[in-house]
Amino acid sequence: MNEHADASHLVHGRRQRPDGPAPVDVLSVQSQLVYGHAGNSAAVPPLRALGVRVAEIPTTLLSNAPFYSTLRGRILPADWFADLLLGATERGLPQRARILVSGYFGSLANGIAFADWLERTRPSAPQLRYCLDPVIGDTHTGPYVEPGLEAVFAERLLPQAWLVTPNAFELGRLTGLPSLGQDEAIVAARVLLDRGPEWVLAHSVAGAQGELVTLAVGREAIYRWSSPHLPVDVAGTGDVLMSLLVGFLLRGERFEDAVGRAIAGVHAALEATLAAGYEELDVLAAAPAALSVPGRFPPERIG
Repeated sequence: MNEHADASHLVHGRRQRPDGPAPVDVLSVQSQLVYGHAGNSAAVPPLRALGVRVAEIPTTLLSNAPFYSTLRGRILPADWFADLLLGATERGLPQRARILVSGYFGSLANGIAFADWLERTRPSAPQLRYCLDPVIGDTHTGPYVEPGLEAVFAERLLPQAWLVTPNAFELGRLTGLPSLGQDEAIVAARVLLDRGPEWVLAHSVAGAQGELVTLAVGREAIYRWSSPHLPVDVAGTGDVLMSLLVGFLLRGERFEDAVGRAIAGVHAALEATLAAGYEELDVLAAAPAALSVPGRFPPERIG
């Protein structure tokens, strides 16, 4: 007996319900934690604070981020993950959503399952803008994904993406070029543009002493933001950056203004984390700050 037959008792009718499908703005395919903030557990609270309707598809179900002394739960088996993607398709979510975000997959098999699903789905959902966070690793950790997943990003997902948001380390891994400094990152980002995306948002790029640089590189413009480097290392900052950017794009902001608001939100969340002495990112501080201080990190056009 297959597992679908075993679950047949869960399927039942309802006596009364409207026929209209519920609206969905964003499909978010990322990791999920019980404690702490990374993946969907970091991205979804700011999105919902901005009034964005999110459908979450987990790639992992873990007790916490992996830098604690114990880690429970598991990466979803690829057949489970593919089944959740199929269920989202059966409910018509790709056709109703406006943006698709993918982040940490947890395994090469899950990355392949997602790429297969995306290639099948795109023809029936032409309105869906795909935003790729190519989670590979960081300068202080090195790569922490299975070998082979980087090729899935480069060869199958980048050509489908409208936006890609690597940190400086990931930008270098995807291009094979130096990318830790501003001028190097711009050259590397242009290489990624040639593979399909309309925008590359490179973050955690080295700036002047005590500063980090974020770069938005498009075919017709390059924008730069500088922000103070804060002495705190927590998970989820890239996930919150992507979620705030998506949220403000859905509210009609210009791309460069949406990026500035997203940086302000992430920075405020880090400041709140430091002030409170939390071991996890204070994600609830992000959206209010991004809304209330729109010009804190204005864009500087450099190309």
